[in-house]
Amino acid sequence: MDMDEFDVYPIYHNGRVYNVITAMDLTFREVRGMIDALAVQGAFPAGADAHEPVDLFTCAVEGFVFEVDVQGFDVVVYRREPRG
Repeated sequence: MDMDEFDVYPIYHNGRVYNVITAMDLTFREVRGMIDALAVQGAFPAGADAHEPVDLFTCAVEGFVFEVDVQGFDVVVYRREPRG
């Protein structure tokens, strides 16, 4: 996967600014749902500027399954597949 193809999209959601980094076209509903699902999984610890490296997070939103990495408030979307 060529990281040069990735773009950064800042999004304000629930009082925070996140950087969604992806090579895909995502809808606002998908992005907001993904951020909410990641918050439930503890991907954004309170007061943290950076998250300890862990396995990728997986979340199902809007009929798709997303595989993402989270570093602080940067959300890198690597995969988007139809929910099976």
